[in-house]
Amino acid sequence: MQENYNVGIYARLSRDDERAGESVSIENQKELLTRYVREQGWNLYDYYCDDGVSGTTFDRPSFNRLVQDATDGKINLILTKDLSRLGRDYIEAGRYTDFVFPSLGCRFIALNDGVDTMHKNNEMLVILKNVMNDLYARDTSNKIKAVKQSTFKSGKYVGCYAPLGYKKSADDKHVLEIDPVTAPVVKRIFDMRLQGDSFRKIARTLNAEKVPTPMDFYYMAEGRTKPSRRGQSWSGETVKSILRNEVYVGHMVQNKTGTVSYKNHKQVEKPKEEWIKVENTHEPLITQEAWDTVQRMDNHPSRGRTAKNGDIPLFGGLLRCMDCGAAMRFYRDYRKKADGTFPEYKAYACERYAGGGKDACSSHYINQKALVSVVLTDIRNKAFFAQQSREVLKERILAKKESANAERANTLKAELSALDKRLAELEKLIQAAYEDKVMGRIPESVCIQLLNKYEAERTEKLEHKKDISAKLATSRANEQSVDDWLDMIQDYTQLEELDRPTLVRLIQKIEVGEKYQVNDHMERDINIYYNFVGFVEL
Repeated sequence: MQENYNVGIYARLSRDDERAGESVSIENQKELLTRYVREQGWNLYDYYCDDGVSGTTFDRPSFNRLVQDATDGKINLILTKDLSRLGRDYIEAGRYTDFVFPSLGCRFIALNDGVDTMHKNNEMLVILKNVMNDLYARDTSNKIKAVKQSTFKSGKYVGCYAPLGYKKSADDKHVLEIDPVTAPVVKRIFDMRLQGDSFRKIARTLNAEKVPTPMDFYYMAEGRTKPSRRGQSWSGETVKSILRNEVYVGHMVQNKTGTVSYKNHKQVEKPKEEWIKVENTHEPLITQEAWDTVQRMDNHPSRGRTAKNGDIPLFGGLLRCMDCGAAMRFYRDYRKKADGTFPEYKAYACERYAGGGKDACSSHYINQKALVSVVLTDIRNKAFFAQQSREVLKERILAKKESANAERANTLKAELSALDKRLAELEKLIQAAYEDKVMGRIPESVCIQLLNKYEAERTEKLEHKKDISAKLATSRANEQSVDDWLDMIQDYTQLEELDRPTLVRLIQKIEVGEKYQVNDHMERDINIYYNFVGFVEL
Protein backbone atom coordinates (compact mmCIF):
# COMPACT_ATOMS: atom_id res chain seq x y z
CA MET A 1 0.00 0.00 0.00
CA GLN A 2 1.44 3.36 -1.08
CA GLU A 3 2.06 5.87 1.71
CA ASN A 4 0.21 9.17 1.44
CA TYR A 5 2.67 12.05 1.13
CA ASN A 6 2.15 15.78 1.57
CA VAL A 7 4.69 17.17 -0.87
CA GLY A 8 6.57 20.45 -0.76
CA ILE A 9 8.02 21.30 -4.19
CA TYR A 10 11.21 23.35 -3.93
CA ALA A 11 12.47 25.35 -6.93
CA ARG A 12 15.45 27.68 -7.02
CA LEU A 13 17.03 29.84 -9.71
CA SER A 14 20.12 32.02 -9.34
CA ARG A 15 21.19 34.77 -11.72
CA ASP A 16 23.99 32.53 -12.97
CA ASP A 17 21.52 29.70 -13.69
CA GLU A 18 19.50 32.01 -15.93
CA ARG A 19 22.21 31.70 -18.57
CA ALA A 20 21.32 28.02 -18.97
CA GLY A 21 18.01 29.01 -20.56
CA GLU A 22 14.40 27.97 -20.04
CA SER A 23 15.26 24.40 -18.94
CA VAL A 24 16.05 25.49 -15.39
CA SER A 25 13.48 28.29 -15.07
CA ILE A 26 11.24 28.33 -12.01
CA GLU A 27 8.16 27.61 -14.12
CA ASN A 28 9.86 24.66 -15.85
CA GLN A 29 10.88 23.18 -12.51
CA LYS A 30 7.37 23.57 -11.10
CA GLU A 31 5.72 22.04 -14.17
CA LEU A 32 8.07 19.01 -14.20
CA LEU A 33 7.70 18.30 -10.48
CA THR A 34 3.94 18.91 -10.36
CA ARG A 35 3.44 16.35 -13.13
CA TYR A 36 5.54 13.83 -11.17
CA VAL A 37 3.52 14.40 -7.97
CA ARG A 38 0.28 13.90 -9.92
CA GLU A 39 1.60 10.67 -11.49
CA GLN A 40 2.51 9.30 -8.05
CA GLY A 41 -0.91 10.13 -6.62
CA TRP A 42 0.56 12.29 -3.84
CA ASN A 43 -0.90 15.47 -2.32
CA LEU A 44 0.83 18.71 -3.37
CA TYR A 45 0.90 20.90 -0.24
CA ASP A 46 2.71 24.00 -1.56
CA TYR A 47 5.40 25.46 -3.82
CA TYR A 48 8.55 26.99 -2.30
CA CYS A 49 10.45 29.14 -4.80
CA ASP A 50 13.65 31.20 -4.34
CA ASP A 51 14.18 33.23 -7.52
CA GLY A 52 17.53 34.96 -8.03
CA VAL A 53 19.18 33.42 -4.93
CA SER A 54 22.60 31.77 -4.98
CA GLY A 55 22.88 28.08 -4.12
CA THR A 56 25.97 28.70 -1.99
CA THR A 57 23.83 30.08 0.83
CA PHE A 58 21.07 28.21 2.66
CA ASP A 59 19.63 31.34 4.25
CA ARG A 60 16.84 31.75 1.68
CA PRO A 61 13.27 32.95 2.47
CA SER A 62 11.33 30.15 0.78
CA PHE A 63 13.82 27.45 1.81
CA ASN A 64 13.52 28.56 5.44
CA ARG A 65 9.72 28.35 5.13
CA LEU A 66 10.07 24.88 3.62
CA VAL A 67 12.17 23.64 6.56
CA GLN A 68 9.75 25.22 9.04
CA ASP A 69 6.76 23.49 7.42
CA ALA A 70 8.63 20.18 7.53
CA THR A 71 9.42 20.81 11.21
CA ASP A 72 5.73 21.52 11.90
CA GLY A 73 4.73 18.27 10.15
CA LYS A 74 2.85 20.00 7.34
CA ILE A 75 4.91 18.22 4.69
CA ASN A 76 6.69 14.87 4.79
CA LEU A 77 8.29 14.81 1.32
CA ILE A 78 10.51 17.42 -0.30
CA LEU A 79 10.86 17.27 -4.06
CA THR A 80 13.43 19.12 -6.20
CA LYS A 81 14.43 18.89 -9.85
CA ASP A 82 18.04 17.99 -8.95
CA LEU A 83 20.51 18.33 -6.07
CA SER A 84 21.90 21.62 -7.38
CA ARG A 85 18.45 23.22 -6.76
CA LEU A 86 18.78 22.28 -3.08
CA GLY A 87 22.19 23.98 -2.92
CA ARG A 88 25.77 24.10 -4.13
CA ASP A 89 27.57 23.83 -0.79
CA TYR A 90 28.41 20.14 -0.44
CA ILE A 91 28.78 20.28 3.35
CA GLU A 92 25.43 21.99 3.96
CA ALA A 93 23.61 20.01 1.24
CA GLY A 94 24.89 16.77 2.75
CA ARG A 95 23.83 17.90 6.24
CA TYR A 96 20.23 18.44 5.07
CA THR A 97 19.92 15.21 3.04
CA ASP A 98 21.73 13.00 5.61
CA PHE A 99 20.63 14.51 8.92
CA VAL A 100 18.10 17.37 8.94
CA PHE A 101 15.42 15.94 6.63
CA PRO A 102 15.58 12.37 8.05
CA SER A 103 15.42 13.70 11.61
CA LEU A 104 12.21 15.55 10.68
CA GLY A 105 10.74 12.36 9.21
CA CYS A 106 10.81 13.96 5.81
CA ARG A 107 11.68 12.08 2.61
CA PHE A 108 13.79 13.92 0.03
CA ILE A 109 13.84 13.30 -3.73
CA ALA A 110 16.04 14.98 -6.36
CA LEU A 111 14.17 13.72 -9.43
CA ASN A 112 16.64 14.10 -12.31
CA ASP A 113 19.58 12.86 -10.22
CA GLY A 114 17.74 9.71 -9.09
CA VAL A 115 18.31 10.60 -5.43
CA ASP A 116 15.77 9.34 -2.90
CA THR A 117 16.59 9.25 0.83
CA MET A 118 14.15 6.35 1.27
CA HIS A 119 16.64 4.19 -0.62
CA LYS A 120 20.16 4.01 0.85
CA ASN A 121 21.85 2.45 -2.17
CA ASN A 122 22.88 5.73 -3.77
CA GLU A 123 24.72 7.50 -0.93
CA MET A 124 28.00 7.71 -2.85
CA LEU A 125 26.12 9.21 -5.81
CA VAL A 126 24.64 11.89 -3.54
CA ILE A 127 28.09 12.71 -2.14
CA LEU A 128 29.62 12.93 -5.60
CA LYS A 129 26.78 15.10 -6.93
CA ASN A 130 27.01 17.49 -3.98
CA VAL A 131 30.78 17.84 -4.41
CA MET A 132 30.37 18.51 -8.14
CA ASN A 133 27.69 21.14 -7.47
CA ASP A 134 30.02 22.78 -4.94
CA LEU A 135 32.87 22.83 -7.49
CA TYR A 136 30.50 24.31 -10.06
CA ALA A 137 29.63 27.15 -7.65
CA ARG A 138 33.33 27.78 -6.99
CA ASP A 139 34.08 27.86 -10.73
CA THR A 140 31.15 30.19 -11.47
CA SER A 141 32.22 32.51 -8.66
CA ASN A 142 35.76 32.68 -10.06
CA LYS A 143 34.45 33.50 -13.54
CA ILE A 144 32.22 36.30 -12.23
CA LYS A 145 35.13 37.76 -10.25
CA ALA A 146 37.32 37.64 -13.36
CA VAL A 147 34.70 39.57 -15.37
CA LYS A 148 34.35 42.20 -12.61
CA GLN A 149 38.11 42.58 -12.27
CA SER A 150 38.42 43.08 -16.02
CA THR A 151 35.78 45.82 -15.79
CA PHE A 152 37.64 47.45 -12.89
CA LYS A 153 40.97 47.33 -14.76
CA SER A 154 39.45 49.07 -17.77
CA GLY A 155 38.57 52.01 -15.52
CA LYS A 156 34.81 51.61 -15.81
CA TYR A 157 32.71 52.62 -12.83
CA VAL A 158 30.70 49.82 -11.20
CA GLY A 159 28.18 50.81 -8.55
CA CYS A 160 24.50 51.29 -7.82
CA TYR A 161 24.78 55.07 -7.77
CA ALA A 162 27.51 57.61 -8.50
CA PRO A 163 29.64 59.13 -5.72
CA LEU A 164 28.44 62.48 -4.37
CA GLY A 165 29.56 65.20 -6.79
CA TYR A 166 29.18 63.02 -9.87
CA LYS A 167 26.43 61.43 -11.93
CA LYS A 168 26.46 58.54 -14.38
CA SER A 169 26.71 59.54 -18.02
CA ALA A 170 23.47 59.18 -19.98
CA ASP A 171 25.46 57.57 -22.80
CA ASP A 172 27.40 55.08 -20.66
CA LYS A 173 26.51 54.18 -17.06
CA HIS A 174 30.15 53.16 -16.44
CA VAL A 175 31.38 56.74 -17.04
CA LEU A 176 31.19 59.51 -14.41
CA GLU A 177 30.36 63.15 -15.13
CA ILE A 178 30.47 66.12 -12.73
CA ASP A 179 27.05 66.83 -11.21
CA PRO A 180 26.53 70.63 -11.01
CA VAL A 181 24.04 70.16 -8.16
CA THR A 182 26.18 68.14 -5.73
CA ALA A 183 29.74 69.07 -6.81
CA PRO A 184 29.74 72.34 -4.75
CA VAL A 185 29.04 70.32 -1.58
CA VAL A 186 32.11 68.14 -2.14
CA LYS A 187 34.32 71.16 -2.91
CA ARG A 188 33.15 72.87 0.26
CA ILE A 189 33.94 69.79 2.37
CA PHE A 190 37.51 69.80 1.05
CA ASP A 191 37.83 73.57 1.63
CA MET A 192 36.66 73.22 5.24
CA ARG A 193 39.17 70.43 5.86
CA LEU A 194 41.96 72.55 4.39
CA GLN A 195 41.06 75.22 6.96
CA GLY A 196 41.75 72.68 9.71
CA ASP A 197 38.17 71.67 10.54
CA SER A 198 37.75 68.14 11.92
CA PHE A 199 35.49 65.54 10.29
CA ARG A 200 32.91 65.96 13.05
CA LYS A 201 32.93 69.75 12.84
CA ILE A 202 32.35 69.62 9.08
CA ALA A 203 29.45 67.21 9.65
CA ARG A 204 27.94 69.45 12.34
CA THR A 205 28.18 72.49 10.05
CA LEU A 206 26.48 70.67 7.17
CA ASN A 207 23.71 69.43 9.47
CA ALA A 208 23.20 72.89 10.97
CA GLU A 209 22.81 74.33 7.46
CA LYS A 210 20.47 71.45 6.51
CA VAL A 211 22.63 70.39 3.56
CA PRO A 212 21.16 67.16 2.11
CA THR A 213 23.12 63.96 2.74
CA PRO A 214 24.47 61.81 -0.14
CA MET A 215 21.45 59.52 0.20
CA ASP A 216 19.09 62.53 0.18
CA PHE A 217 20.63 63.69 -3.09
CA TYR A 218 20.30 60.18 -4.52
CA TYR A 219 16.57 60.00 -3.83
CA MET A 220 16.07 63.57 -5.10
CA ALA A 221 17.83 62.71 -8.40
CA GLU A 222 15.74 59.56 -8.78
CA GLY A 223 12.54 61.46 -8.03
CA ARG A 224 11.74 59.01 -5.26
CA THR A 225 10.53 59.55 -1.71
CA LYS A 226 13.21 58.81 0.84
CA PRO A 227 12.20 56.29 3.54
CA SER A 228 11.52 57.98 6.87
CA ARG A 229 14.26 56.87 9.24
CA ARG A 230 15.64 58.50 12.34
CA GLY A 231 19.29 59.42 12.60
CA GLN A 232 19.92 59.98 8.88
CA SER A 233 22.26 62.96 8.81
CA TRP A 234 25.85 63.90 8.06
CA SER A 235 28.39 62.11 10.26
CA GLY A 236 32.15 62.30 10.72
CA GLU A 237 32.50 58.92 9.02
CA THR A 238 30.59 60.09 5.94
CA VAL A 239 32.79 63.18 5.67
CA LYS A 240 35.93 61.07 6.13
CA SER A 241 34.91 58.64 3.37
CA ILE A 242 34.47 61.56 0.93
CA LEU A 243 37.80 63.14 1.85
CA ARG A 244 39.61 59.82 1.28
CA ASN A 245 37.96 58.92 -2.02
CA GLU A 246 40.37 59.30 -4.96
CA VAL A 247 37.44 59.53 -7.36
CA TYR A 248 37.55 63.30 -6.70
CA VAL A 249 40.98 63.67 -8.35
CA GLY A 250 39.85 61.76 -11.44
CA HIS A 251 41.06 58.28 -10.44
CA MET A 252 38.95 55.15 -10.20
CA VAL A 253 39.80 52.94 -7.21
CA GLN A 254 37.65 49.80 -6.99
CA ASN A 255 37.76 46.22 -5.69
CA LYS A 256 38.01 47.60 -2.16
CA THR A 257 35.53 45.08 -0.78
CA GLY A 258 34.56 41.51 -1.50
CA THR A 259 32.98 38.43 0.03
CA VAL A 260 34.72 36.13 2.51
CA SER A 261 34.39 33.24 0.04
CA TYR A 262 32.07 31.91 -2.64
CA LYS A 263 30.07 30.29 0.20
CA ASN A 264 30.14 33.14 2.69
CA HIS A 265 28.75 36.32 1.11
CA LYS A 266 29.58 38.61 4.02
CA GLN A 267 31.18 41.80 2.69
CA VAL A 268 34.68 42.50 4.01
CA GLU A 269 37.30 45.13 3.24
CA LYS A 270 40.21 43.94 1.10
CA PRO A 271 43.85 44.80 1.82
CA LYS A 272 45.08 47.87 -0.05
CA GLU A 273 47.39 45.83 -2.30
CA GLU A 274 44.32 44.15 -3.85
CA TRP A 275 42.61 47.43 -4.77
CA ILE A 276 42.43 48.17 -8.51
CA LYS A 277 43.32 51.76 -9.39
CA VAL A 278 43.05 53.35 -12.84
CA GLU A 279 44.13 56.98 -13.10
CA ASN A 280 42.59 59.84 -15.10
CA THR A 281 39.32 58.09 -15.97
CA HIS A 282 37.11 61.17 -15.59
CA GLU A 283 37.19 64.91 -14.88
CA PRO A 284 38.51 65.71 -11.37
CA LEU A 285 36.60 67.82 -8.86
CA ILE A 286 39.60 68.59 -6.64
CA THR A 287 43.15 69.61 -7.60
CA GLN A 288 45.94 67.14 -6.87
CA GLU A 289 47.61 69.65 -4.55
CA ALA A 290 44.46 70.08 -2.47
CA TRP A 291 43.99 66.29 -2.33
CA ASP A 292 47.60 65.68 -1.22
CA THR A 293 47.29 68.32 1.49
CA VAL A 294 44.08 66.82 2.86
CA GLN A 295 45.60 63.32 2.97
CA ARG A 296 48.59 64.60 4.96
CA MET A 297 46.16 65.89 7.55
CA ASP A 298 44.70 62.44 8.31
CA ASN A 299 45.03 61.32 11.92
CA HIS A 300 46.00 64.90 12.74
CA PRO A 301 44.94 66.48 16.07
CA SER A 302 43.72 69.55 14.21
CA ARG A 303 40.45 70.25 15.98
CA GLY A 304 41.62 72.36 18.95
CA ARG A 305 39.16 74.15 21.21
CA THR A 306 36.87 76.69 19.59
CA ALA A 307 36.82 80.10 21.24
CA LYS A 308 33.58 81.98 22.02
CA ASN A 309 33.88 83.90 18.76
CA GLY A 310 34.07 80.61 16.81
CA ASP A 311 37.81 80.84 16.05
CA ILE A 312 40.31 78.08 16.79
CA PRO A 313 43.59 79.27 18.40
CA LEU A 314 46.59 79.20 16.06
CA PHE A 315 48.20 76.21 17.81
CA GLY A 316 44.95 74.71 19.12
CA GLY A 317 45.14 70.91 19.32
CA LEU A 318 48.80 70.85 18.25
CA LEU A 319 50.65 71.46 21.53
CA ARG A 320 51.55 68.81 24.10
CA CYS A 321 53.29 69.08 27.46
CA MET A 322 56.66 67.36 27.07
CA ASP A 323 56.62 66.07 30.65
CA CYS A 324 53.10 64.73 31.22
CA GLY A 325 51.77 64.50 27.66
CA ALA A 326 48.68 66.60 28.34
CA ALA A 327 47.34 69.12 25.82
CA MET A 328 48.25 72.78 26.20
CA ARG A 329 45.45 75.21 27.11
CA PHE A 330 45.12 78.52 25.25
CA TYR A 331 45.08 81.76 27.29
CA ARG A 332 44.45 85.40 26.50
CA ASP A 333 46.58 87.43 28.87
CA TYR A 334 46.18 91.22 29.31
CA ARG A 335 49.04 93.01 31.14
CA LYS A 336 49.24 96.70 31.81
CA LYS A 337 52.19 98.45 30.17
CA ALA A 338 53.99 101.54 31.32
CA ASP A 339 51.95 103.70 28.96
CA GLY A 340 48.74 102.51 30.63
CA THR A 341 47.57 100.27 27.75
CA PHE A 342 46.53 96.60 28.06
CA PRO A 343 47.83 94.79 24.99
CA GLU A 344 46.72 91.19 24.43
CA TYR A 345 49.21 88.39 25.02
CA LYS A 346 48.29 84.99 23.60
CA ALA A 347 49.87 82.08 25.41
CA TYR A 348 49.57 78.36 26.21
CA ALA A 349 50.03 76.32 29.40
CA CYS A 350 49.79 72.68 30.46
CA GLU A 351 46.16 71.53 30.77
CA ARG A 352 46.96 69.21 33.67
CA TYR A 353 48.70 72.00 35.58
CA ALA A 354 45.72 74.30 34.95
CA GLY A 355 43.35 71.76 36.49
CA GLY A 356 45.48 70.24 39.25
CA GLY A 357 48.14 72.78 40.14
CA LYS A 358 51.80 72.09 40.95
CA ASP A 359 51.03 68.60 42.27
CA ALA A 360 49.86 67.58 38.76
CA CYS A 361 52.57 69.21 36.62
CA SER A 362 54.36 72.53 36.07
CA SER A 363 52.92 75.32 33.92
CA HIS A 364 55.11 75.04 30.78
CA TYR A 365 53.77 78.53 30.00
CA ILE A 366 54.84 79.81 26.58
CA ASN A 367 53.97 82.99 24.70
CA GLN A 368 52.41 82.42 21.26
CA LYS A 369 54.62 85.06 19.66
CA ALA A 370 57.78 83.30 20.86
CA LEU A 371 56.43 79.92 19.71
CA VAL A 372 55.62 81.33 16.25
CA SER A 373 59.21 82.54 15.92
CA VAL A 374 60.63 79.10 16.83
CA VAL A 375 58.30 77.21 14.48
CA LEU A 376 58.82 79.63 11.57
CA THR A 377 62.58 79.30 11.89
CA ASP A 378 62.40 75.51 12.04
CA ILE A 379 60.16 75.27 8.97
CA ARG A 380 62.45 77.56 6.95
CA ASN A 381 65.52 75.54 7.99
CA LYS A 382 63.88 72.26 7.02
CA ALA A 383 62.80 73.75 3.69
CA PHE A 384 66.31 74.99 2.93
CA PHE A 385 67.86 71.65 3.90
CA ALA A 386 65.34 69.79 1.73
CA GLN A 387 66.32 71.94 -1.24
CA GLN A 388 70.08 71.81 -0.77
CA SER A 389 70.67 68.32 0.73
CA ARG A 390 67.54 66.33 -0.07
CA GLU A 391 69.12 62.83 -0.10
CA VAL A 392 71.02 63.41 3.15
CA LEU A 393 67.85 64.50 4.94
CA LYS A 394 65.87 61.64 3.40
CA GLU A 395 68.38 59.02 4.58
CA ARG A 396 68.41 60.50 8.06
CA ILE A 397 64.61 60.39 8.35
CA LEU A 398 64.30 56.88 6.87
CA ALA A 399 67.03 55.51 9.12
CA LYS A 400 65.15 56.71 12.19
CA LYS A 401 61.80 55.35 10.93
CA GLU A 402 63.19 52.00 9.78
CA SER A 403 64.96 51.47 13.08
CA ALA A 404 61.63 51.75 14.86
CA ASN A 405 59.63 49.73 12.32
CA ALA A 406 61.99 46.91 11.26
CA GLU A 407 61.38 44.69 14.26
CA ARG A 408 57.62 45.28 14.08
CA ALA A 409 57.53 44.42 10.33
CA ASN A 410 59.43 41.15 10.89
CA THR A 411 57.01 40.17 13.64
CA LEU A 412 54.03 40.92 11.39
CA LYS A 413 55.46 38.87 8.51
CA ALA A 414 56.09 35.87 10.77
CA GLU A 415 52.56 36.15 12.13
CA LEU A 416 51.14 36.37 8.59
CA SER A 417 53.05 33.23 7.53
CA ALA A 418 51.69 31.32 10.52
CA LEU A 419 48.13 32.44 9.68
CA ASP A 420 48.42 31.27 6.06
CA LYS A 421 49.67 27.89 7.23
CA ARG A 422 46.80 27.49 9.69
CA LEU A 423 44.17 28.55 7.11
CA ALA A 424 45.43 25.84 4.72
CA GLU A 425 45.19 23.30 7.55
CA LEU A 426 41.62 24.36 8.33
CA GLU A 427 40.54 23.81 4.72
CA LYS A 428 41.86 20.24 4.90
CA LEU A 429 40.27 19.65 8.32
CA ILE A 430 36.83 20.80 7.10
CA GLN A 431 36.97 18.45 4.13
CA ALA A 432 38.32 15.57 6.25
CA ALA A 433 35.55 15.98 8.88
CA TYR A 434 32.82 15.59 6.30
CA GLU A 435 34.54 12.63 4.68
CA ASP A 436 34.93 10.93 8.09
CA LYS A 437 31.23 11.40 8.74
CA VAL A 438 30.27 9.95 5.33
CA MET A 439 32.50 6.92 5.86
CA GLY A 440 30.98 6.36 9.30
CA ARG A 441 34.18 7.06 11.22
CA ILE A 442 32.55 9.80 13.35
CA PRO A 443 28.89 10.48 14.33
CA GLU A 444 26.84 13.25 12.67
CA SER A 445 26.76 15.37 15.85
CA VAL A 446 30.56 15.27 16.20
CA CYS A 447 30.96 16.24 12.54
CA ILE A 448 28.70 19.28 12.94
CA GLN A 449 30.57 20.41 16.08
CA LEU A 450 33.91 20.11 14.30
CA LEU A 451 32.69 22.00 11.23
CA ASN A 452 31.29 24.84 13.34
CA LYS A 453 34.53 25.05 15.29
CA TYR A 454 36.72 25.06 12.17
CA GLU A 455 34.57 27.64 10.37
CA ALA A 456 34.58 29.98 13.39
CA GLU A 457 38.38 29.76 13.64
CA ARG A 458 38.72 30.28 9.89
CA THR A 459 36.62 33.47 10.00
CA GLU A 460 38.67 34.79 12.92
CA LYS A 461 41.96 34.04 11.16
CA LEU A 462 40.83 35.78 7.96
CA GLU A 463 39.93 38.93 9.90
CA HIS A 464 43.29 38.87 11.68
CA LYS A 465 45.10 38.39 8.36
CA LYS A 466 43.35 41.44 6.92
CA ASP A 467 44.49 43.58 9.88
CA ILE A 468 48.12 42.41 9.57
CA SER A 469 48.18 43.03 5.80
CA ALA A 470 46.94 46.59 6.38
CA LYS A 471 49.69 47.21 8.95
CA LEU A 472 52.38 45.89 6.60
CA ALA A 473 51.09 48.10 3.79
CA THR A 474 51.41 51.12 6.10
CA SER A 475 54.99 50.15 6.92
CA ARG A 476 55.92 49.84 3.22
CA ALA A 477 54.55 53.33 2.53
CA ASN A 478 57.31 54.97 4.62
CA GLU A 479 59.65 55.95 1.79
CA GLN A 480 56.87 57.44 -0.32
CA SER A 481 55.60 59.47 2.63
CA VAL A 482 59.11 60.91 3.20
CA ASP A 483 59.37 61.89 -0.49
CA ASP A 484 55.95 63.54 -0.29
CA TRP A 485 57.01 65.47 2.80
CA LEU A 486 60.25 66.64 1.17
CA ASP A 487 58.33 67.81 -1.90
CA MET A 488 56.00 69.76 0.35
CA ILE A 489 58.44 71.28 2.87
CA GLN A 490 60.94 72.61 0.30
CA ASP A 491 58.41 75.22 -0.85
CA TYR A 492 58.54 77.05 2.51
CA THR A 493 62.02 78.63 2.49
CA GLN A 494 60.49 82.11 2.25
CA LEU A 495 57.58 81.57 4.66
CA GLU A 496 56.95 84.91 6.39
CA GLU A 497 53.80 84.34 8.41
CA LEU A 498 52.21 81.32 10.09
CA ASP A 499 48.52 80.62 9.63
CA ARG A 500 46.48 77.66 10.88
CA PRO A 501 46.06 75.84 7.51
CA THR A 502 49.85 75.88 7.04
CA LEU A 503 50.45 74.57 10.55
CA VAL A 504 47.90 71.77 10.19
CA ARG A 505 49.26 70.90 6.75
CA LEU A 506 52.85 70.57 7.97
CA ILE A 507 52.85 69.66 11.65
CA GLN A 508 51.40 66.75 13.61
CA LYS A 509 52.24 67.96 17.11
CA ILE A 510 54.65 70.15 19.08
CA GLU A 511 56.03 69.14 22.48
CA VAL A 512 56.82 72.02 24.82
CA GLY A 513 59.27 71.49 27.66
CA GLU A 514 59.56 73.44 30.93
CA LYS A 515 62.14 76.22 31.25
CA TYR A 516 65.43 75.41 32.95
CA GLN A 517 68.49 77.43 33.98
CA VAL A 518 71.60 77.39 31.77
CA ASN A 519 74.35 79.63 33.17
CA ASP A 520 72.80 83.10 33.36
CA HIS A 521 69.73 82.53 31.20
CA MET A 522 66.68 80.30 30.83
CA GLU A 523 66.18 77.73 28.06
CA ARG A 524 63.52 75.19 27.12
CA ASP A 525 63.27 72.18 24.76
CA ILE A 526 60.71 72.18 21.94
CA ASN A 527 60.20 69.13 19.68
CA ILE A 528 58.34 69.63 16.40
CA TYR A 529 56.81 66.49 14.84
CA TYR A 530 56.01 66.84 11.15
CA ASN A 531 53.23 64.98 9.37
CA PHE A 532 54.30 61.54 8.08
CA VAL A 533 57.93 61.79 9.18
CA GLY A 534 57.70 62.61 12.88
CA PHE A 535 60.42 64.42 14.81
CA VAL A 536 63.23 65.60 12.50
CA GLU A 537 66.58 66.79 13.87
CA LEU A 538 69.02 68.73 11.70
